[in-house]
Amino acid sequence: MADSGDSEGSGDGEAADGDSGTADAGAPSVADGETFPCPDCGDPLPADARFCPRCATPIGEGGEAVDLSEFDDRFDEDPTELLSVEAGERRASGRVMVVAGLAVALPLAPLTLFLVNTVRVQSVWSAVLVFLGGWLAPAAYLARARVPAEAFARSCYLVAAGTALIPVGLHFGGNGLAAGDLSVSIATVTAVAILIAGLALVLGRFVHRQATRRVTGDLRAFEDARPDSDEAGEKGG
Repeated sequence: MADSGDSEGSGDGEAADGDSGTADAGAPSVADGETFPCPDCGDPLPADARFCPRCATPIGEGGEAVDLSEFDDRFDEDPTELLSVEAGERRASGRVMVVAGLAVALPLAPLTLFLVNTVRVQSVWSAVLVFLGGWLAPAAYLARARVPAEAFARSCYLVAAGTALIPVGLHFGGNGLAAGDLSVSIATVTAVAILIAGLALVLGRFVHRQATRRVTGDLRAFEDARPDSDEAGEKGG
């Protein structure tokens, strides 16, 4: 009986050895704390390395080199072009500019509604229409800008113009909100409106200059990304 047990144990051991041999025949396994050579350049790598810091070869779990070319089409199928160059100037895509126009024009809607209401009191439905008109009409204009920063600069100009009209509407508007309805004097409202309009103009001017420099490629950070920069360099040479 003892011999039978020994023989069975011996058989199990041989089977285990056989399994081990089969595992060793496949991808090389690396124990924790050990190193293995890079399959490309031969540099020693730790057991948990997933790429070689010298040759940047991707490493699989078994220490083999991994081909990443099969993943190329998985992430850039039908890529969306967000920026293009036309006549030497950058322009954002139409989809980007529509979203940017709607975003930067939103503060103009309540400002328009307030100005209209100083002239004539609005009902609920007419107020909704005025609000939407004060939002969508400027958005259509701002969406024609070249880049979102330029659209924001133009919206600052419109905010400045609308804010400067607030004292005018309060002073001359007889059918809606009048100056006598306010708890402060019309002079105070005028001073605050002029201050806000001035700040909006300064901000718009600053952003517009920055946007123009980026659109025309005057900033070096954008110059390298221009598709026509190489052609311009070859013509200049």
